[in-house]
Amino acid sequence: MALIKRPPETIERRIRLEEPVSKLLDDYCRFVDCSPDYVTNFALRKMLARDPEYKRWKTSQAGASPIKPAPTAGQIPRAS
Repeated sequence: MALIKRPPETIERRIRLEEPVSKLLDDYCRFVDCSPDYVTNFALRKMLARDPEYKRWKTSQAGASPIKPAPTAGQIPRAS
């Protein structure tokens, strides 16, 4: 077994952030000296792993139909 594991595969995904969140992300990245990609991945993994409702939902989805991808920015309806 290799001591060093391959990093997980990454995909490019475009998301929109609220301006204050974007500034917070940039500020935190400077603080920890890491890329926005790394901080975003880490924060989402931690947050979702700690959400009990999400865990229950995820468990209930076992054996359900395949996951549909989230809509892209062009598919999300805009509020009027």
